[in-house]
Amino acid sequence: MIRDGDLLISLGIEGTAHTISCGIVDENRILSNVNATYRPETGGIHPRAAADHHFTHVLQVIKGALNDSGVSMHDVDLVCFSRGPGLGPCLRITATSARALSLKWNKPLLGVNHPLGHVEIGRKLSGAKDPVMLYVSGGNTQVIAHKNGRYRVFGETMDIGLGNMIDKFARSQGIPFPGGPQIEKLARKGVKLLELPYSVRGMDTSFSGMLTASLRYMEKGESLEDVSFSIQETAFSMIVEVLERAMYHLDKGEILLAGGVAMNERLREMVSHMAMEAGVKHYLTDKKYCMDNGAMIAQAGLLMYESGQRQTLEDTRIDQRFRIDEVAVPWIAESEGNSRSDVGAEASVVRRTFFERDAVEKIRKEKNYRIPDLDLLIRRERARNECKNILSLRSHGIGSPMIFAFYPHNFSITMERIDGATLKEYISENGDHKDIITDLGIMVKKMHEAGISHGDLTTSNIMVGNDHSLFLIDPSMGNRNATDAEMAHDLFLLFESFSSEHSQYPDLKECFLSAYSGSEKCDNLLDELKKIEARRRYV
Repeated sequence: MIRDGDLLISLGIEGTAHTISCGIVDENRILSNVNATYRPETGGIHPRAAADHHFTHVLQVIKGALNDSGVSMHDVDLVCFSRGPGLGPCLRITATSARALSLKWNKPLLGVNHPLGHVEIGRKLSGAKDPVMLYVSGGNTQVIAHKNGRYRVFGETMDIGLGNMIDKFARSQGIPFPGGPQIEKLARKGVKLLELPYSVRGMDTSFSGMLTASLRYMEKGESLEDVSFSIQETAFSMIVEVLERAMYHLDKGEILLAGGVAMNERLREMVSHMAMEAGVKHYLTDKKYCMDNGAMIAQAGLLMYESGQRQTLEDTRIDQRFRIDEVAVPWIAESEGNSRSDVGAEASVVRRTFFERDAVEKIRKEKNYRIPDLDLLIRRERARNECKNILSLRSHGIGSPMIFAFYPHNFSITMERIDGATLKEYISENGDHKDIITDLGIMVKKMHEAGISHGDLTTSNIMVGNDHSLFLIDPSMGNRNATDAEMAHDLFLLFESFSSEHSQYPDLKECFLSAYSGSEKCDNLLDELKKIEARRRYV
């Protein structure tokens, strides 16, 4: 099927939501991309109406892409389409069109994961090798990175996507779809930062509370410009924070911004500032290819095909909840870690002595990507909360570093230095981890039975001392009077950390649960965990 001496040519059809698009790429460049976008007269996207739009325009965009590329279907080697996630009626039009092309011209057919397309078109255009990607669109808000042969989701929205939240707010104010560009213009005129929920747990986010609070501010008579400004500053600070946290957690030296919301200039500016402060390479996907497009599907499909992946017709069934971590990605060579043992996403750690005791001083860093008022508020709250939560953990006999001093003027904490490794490092370096994970289950059980949540319970925030004792560190996003949902989210974050980082995930989870479960409180929290997992967004 592939001509000797010629480049492989891939045709991709995208149609997960509002846009039907066809793009054609070869192994070196984008040959063409033609779009037709559904714009509802009122409200948001109506799936049936969007599907009717796609049915009407799909042949037009395919012909347009072929004409613009200068190739014919005889030259095309591979037909690809967006298999999901997305709106069912739209996905069916896309899949049917691609299958028809494949059958008529006897071309191989591949169903492609939609977010994978965003990752790969961003890498193709930017030259990024192995980035941590912030993917922000209407229905999706995720932090994605390659680990152990697949792209893994290290953080995502637990309710609505950031783009959908902005569009819903815009519609409530009579702004037609898509509302994001108009909100961006209004935000440039805003001057007053209104307090909105800053909902970050580990590397996960939530935006439904922000939408509710924003609507209430409008009812109270606040200006549309100030509310738009506050939405952007708060929401963008949240997602840039989790991007930075993922970057440090994974020890990677590149970041990539993609998705429709990535066209926003303020967000691009914040990501750039964060990257420059952290000293890492950053790539911003060309605005033309931030929105859904066929070229990204063609590019991802081309890489899949070159890596030896093939699909039967049965394999190309649409999947509205198709996750990126279901796709094998053997074409990425994982980069070597950029060790930052003395610095984290939010703080720098300096070794000290405190009255002849071995100590570290943790200083909350100023973040210039955030506006000063919001940055000051976050640093103050996190530093105070970390102190209070550590003291609470220690009072219940739960391993955590001893605090020697707290300095409110610069948000720094001097605390006991722990000799050892993070649990992430320990698991990677030790085959026998059963005793440590059992001890962890007992420790987290004790914490939750005391009504305390950690808030960021990943394997990077658990220390294993040289004597194999365990310590919980950086509980700055936890709560001493936690709800069941907050404590269940600890479990969610821990298991996600296990699954995304460690090939021994099933054994780790089973070992932890054998020590954690058994009490009425913890069994109730495991039931709450199932609810959180059921609410999880598709990726």
